[in-house]
Amino acid sequence: MQKLLLILLCPCFLIGQNYTKEIDPLFEAKNYTQAVQKLEVYLSKSPQDLLLLELMGDAYGFQSNWDKAAAYYEQLCDLAPENATYHYKYGGVLGKLAKEGSKLKAVGLISKVKMSFFKAAELDPTHMEVRWAMVELYTQLPGFLGGSYNKALVYASELEQFSKLNGYFAKAYIYENSNQEDLAKTYYKKGLESLEELAFFQSDESKETYINTHYNSLHFLVANACVVHNTQLSLGHHYLQVYIDDFSSKDNEPLEVAYVLQAQLFKLQKNSPEALNSIEKALSIKPDFKSALEEKQLILLLKP
Repeated sequence: MQKLLLILLCPCFLIGQNYTKEIDPLFEAKNYTQAVQKLEVYLSKSPQDLLLLELMGDAYGFQSNWDKAAAYYEQLCDLAPENATYHYKYGGVLGKLAKEGSKLKAVGLISKVKMSFFKAAELDPTHMEVRWAMVELYTQLPGFLGGSYNKALVYASELEQFSKLNGYFAKAYIYENSNQEDLAKTYYKKGLESLEELAFFQSDESKETYINTHYNSLHFLVANACVVHNTQLSLGHHYLQVYIDDFSSKDNEPLEVAYVLQAQLFKLQKNSPEALNSIEKALSIKPDFKSALEEKQLILLLKP
């Protein structure tokens, strides 16, 4: 009987091994179209395979196809309702749909976004990504849709309880967006000091592993802190490049904004040619980007 069971299970193990070997390189190469094609074949054989469904949702998410991504994540939430990550991802893509759609559509979706994030946070009290998502949600939402800096600060404080680094930068993000520049600078400084402590007590390799397992937007905020305080500019370059290299449609700050920040880092280093190069990258993405055009004029004034 045991031998028969093993024979029956072997094809499942082989399928699992095959699709991870085939799909992982496609994700690494950002070839999501081909990944979807291969995943469709495997899903036709195992339509309720949780990993396959999640990979399919991820692939569509990376292509900004939020409707299809949401359909797969919703299916995952139905099949595994106690999985915090599935609820977090479902809320995330619904948030993208709300952001890119009409105001009327946004009103209908926001409550679902909040419910998904609340569920994820309840299921996993240490889920860092969902708390970052709540910080961003309440910071960016207008008041009539339930936006609240005070609520955002609640989740930033929760982040701070198990990661001072994330908590400080989350608070800096909130204060910067609420035009409280002095408080933003204070928490950016605290964040950089926390990063310095991490560097002192840990090896470069473990420090890199620690910060890179966290929300990609944190990399952007570290670089922004370096610009705000005109300090540790090489560190800022490093983490901003990580943000750019790992950038996807799921990230908060558009790529053109990252290139403008990169230009500001170069400008502070008095490297006008590289600063202008970064500005041109931003303008190649969005030719009428006001911040890039204004920064370009400032750089040209400094150019000898």
